[in-house]
Amino acid sequence: MGTFDFTISPFDLLAPAERDKLQGGADIAYFTAGERLTGPDRPGDALFVVMKGLVAEREGDDLLTVHGAGDCVGALALIHDTPALICEAQEETIAHVIPRQLVLDLCRANAAFERFFATSLGDRLATHAQTRHLRGVAGFMVAKVGEAYLHPPIFVSGTLGLRDAALLMKRHRATSLLVTGTDGRVGVLSGSDLREWAIIREQPLSTPVEACATFDTVFVDVDDFLFNAQVLMTRHGIRRLPVRRDGAVIGVLEMIDLLGYMSSHAHLVALRIDRADTLDDLALAAQALDPLIQGMGGSGVRLRDVARMVSDLSRKLQRKLFSLLADPDIAQSCCLVVMGSEGRGEQLAKTDQDNALIIKDGIDPESLRGLCDRFTAAMLTFGYPPCPGGMMVSNPAWAKNESALRDAVYGWITSPSETGFLNLAAFIDAEAVAGDGAMLARLKTLLFARLRGNSAFLSLFARPILAFDTPLGFFHQLLIDHGSAGGGLDVKKGGIFPIVHGVRALALEHAITETSTFDRIEALRGLGALDDGVATDLVEALQALMALRLEARLGRSPQDGAVADTLIRAGSLTRSQHTALRDALLIVKRFKALLTHHFHLESF
Repeated sequence: MGTFDFTISPFDLLAPAERDKLQGGADIAYFTAGERLTGPDRPGDALFVVMKGLVAEREGDDLLTVHGAGDCVGALALIHDTPALICEAQEETIAHVIPRQLVLDLCRANAAFERFFATSLGDRLATHAQTRHLRGVAGFMVAKVGEAYLHPPIFVSGTLGLRDAALLMKRHRATSLLVTGTDGRVGVLSGSDLREWAIIREQPLSTPVEACATFDTVFVDVDDFLFNAQVLMTRHGIRRLPVRRDGAVIGVLEMIDLLGYMSSHAHLVALRIDRADTLDDLALAAQALDPLIQGMGGSGVRLRDVARMVSDLSRKLQRKLFSLLADPDIAQSCCLVVMGSEGRGEQLAKTDQDNALIIKDGIDPESLRGLCDRFTAAMLTFGYPPCPGGMMVSNPAWAKNESALRDAVYGWITSPSETGFLNLAAFIDAEAVAGDGAMLARLKTLLFARLRGNSAFLSLFARPILAFDTPLGFFHQLLIDHGSAGGGLDVKKGGIFPIVHGVRALALEHAITETSTFDRIEALRGLGALDDGVATDLVEALQALMALRLEARLGRSPQDGAVADTLIRAGSLTRSQHTALRDALLIVKRFKALLTHHFHLESF
């Protein structure tokens, strides 16, 4: 018998003695094309692990998935003692055959092995996400001090007075100074030290800083591990470490920056945006978003939190830009909104600009045309591409008076069209970024009121979820046929969009005001519009698909072009990623079936 591959999940969870037991009890079987491994006429008395070939799994005439090398076939029927689905070889197939009793014995002896078969698709995707998290933490363990942000060192003489030291820190926006003592030692003076000596101890403001600084300074080398820096800070109860290279201090590592590195530098980008006083300053802050997004791959942070973090920083950037460009009085007479993935808080890159400006009635929108054009132009220089559909403030159709936009919304509802549905979907996801957010709130209130009970319109609105096939049954063919779409799958059209738009349609039906898909799912769960299992599966499937898309985006080469932003290269997926993709797409397929029944889409 051939040697069993114990790198395959979940067999990699087995202990050495359990592996020996499986190796001794398994057999090998050969199946011709069209021959069934399982089916109503073949009870689930064994687990098949494909060594070579393809096996299609069907429920009646509905193709559920295609299994390839390394996949388990017949697990559900065997473990749960349910009727077996039809699993049929699509070509000559060789598989390990593991007797039912042996599988059950291994499950009883190994809880982790049992959980793989016993959990739902959503639970399995959650386990996959947890594995990514652990890999990200491991990455932090080997990161070096020099990879984190280091504050420029500001050296002062020990004779400098407290007042002058405070003014210097304010001018440089610093939280500490490096004090050179009369004996040549280097100490640290923090903002806390200033408060302690000047306010609590009521010392004269002319007191030399040498008397107030801490000279039992703990240093760290630039090439030391960040983990060791964290240990030093914890051990000595300090929040900053001067960093040396070849004995010379080159910067200061602060606790907040160390923690920020663990969160992919997000706080640093936010700080740069807050401190920007000019468009050039803001452009530098926008550039800092790129390495932040690159650092998300394998960061270990939950994908919904990653997306929220990137979206929040992008909103902060646009809020700051608007404040730099708009007169304060004008700014309060408008409402700048973001839409699309930014509005939902699901942005994982510098995506196309999707924004609009709601203008107070009585103000001529043309008088703000220059402002809107400058805003869009600045966003282009920051690396945000133009929206192909023109959903930008520089387009007069998306910079209107509140009453004019209200009329437009009514038009999208009363005269349904493809363009109207696209506009409505974007507007439903809108979130206020700057100015008077009450304008957007009023328009959304009117929108929900107008659609209450309009089931015919909601069915039309939900219909696009069927526009793209879920590529579940074709995955393995793409994997071995690199001439078909480059061997890739469009995970956005086939997986992410049906979840996002399907949940959006349900949220519109129930007048749910949340814009995040994840928040909408939780709200629908709370209302009983989605049962717990479906809601959990959707959350995990969306996170898995977003993670796969992010990893594909970060791994693409410049020659791949824009198409790589939506395609996952089938041949580049690891076995774990392949399993996660298949599980997620199966959830998508089931959700589309649920929505088809709920909104009566089979009537169209």
